[in-house]
Amino acid sequence: MVKIENEKLTVLINKFGAELKSVINKESGIEYIWPGTEGSFKKSAPNLFPFIGNILNGEIDYPLGKNERVTLSMTKHGFARDLEFEILEVTNSIARFQLKPNSYTKERYPYNFSLIVEYILVEDTLHHNYIVKNNDVVEMYYHIGGHTAFYCNYNNDKTFENYYLELKEEECELYKIDERNNSFLFDIPEKVTICEKFNLSKDKFAKDALVFVGMENKQIDIKHLNSSHGVEFKFENLPILTLWTSTDSSEFICLEPWAGITDFTNGSNKVENKKEIQRLNSNEQKKYSQIIRFY
Repeated sequence: MVKIENEKLTVLINKFGAELKSVINKESGIEYIWPGTEGSFKKSAPNLFPFIGNILNGEIDYPLGKNERVTLSMTKHGFARDLEFEILEVTNSIARFQLKPNSYTKERYPYNFSLIVEYILVEDTLHHNYIVKNNDVVEMYYHIGGHTAFYCNYNNDKTFENYYLELKEEECELYKIDERNNSFLFDIPEKVTICEKFNLSKDKFAKDALVFVGMENKQIDIKHLNSSHGVEFKFENLPILTLWTSTDSSEFICLEPWAGITDFTNGSNKVENKKEIQRLNSNEQKKYSQIIRFY
């Protein structure tokens, strides 16, 4: 594990997947990140690249330029979460990791990319950044996003219903899982009004994740009914917010900001036709951020 810390927080990151594994408040002793050691969700905060969610027929068709195309297999949520990253830099307050193509990725993704995942600790706030670069000579297509599971265990209270999310009330669109196949999204969104207070319960996730599109507000807070502790979660260049928890008794809520989205039942295997697809020209790069304050 790689450790960064200051007077307020201790942070642990696994170079396997460049995955955030622990954030502990030094004063209260609260662990904010789900350990992934129990229940059905065995991860803590996987980084999702180069694709998000389930893939139609398990394969994607890519353009390579000069009228050439190639079809390659791709697994759910991509491969970055399952590979070891190179450590670029570690200081007391900064940890930077990099993933580049190797024989495994080249069999699944045709582009010459670099993905840098960096964690920067400033007082009680962790900046979790993605920097995606196209090192190829052709246009590159991809998704990028987070999947952090926040532990609902403040002061040893693991009652999931005692936690809630605080958002700005606004209208947006909600995509739901298509009940005909239970793997992909139904392509017609439902217009919804997000309430300021979203009380957590397992029943709300009985049919899997809630995928919100078109939110203007890019902040969501996790709070406890009887505690002053919580999490302030902001995200930049990640237009979709997905909420998820497992249906077992595990005590966590995932806040998942995405630049990308899982496939739709009637979607396309051609990468350029996928909804919310990200594009970079040769030698271009783009930064995506999650800014998380733990208090």
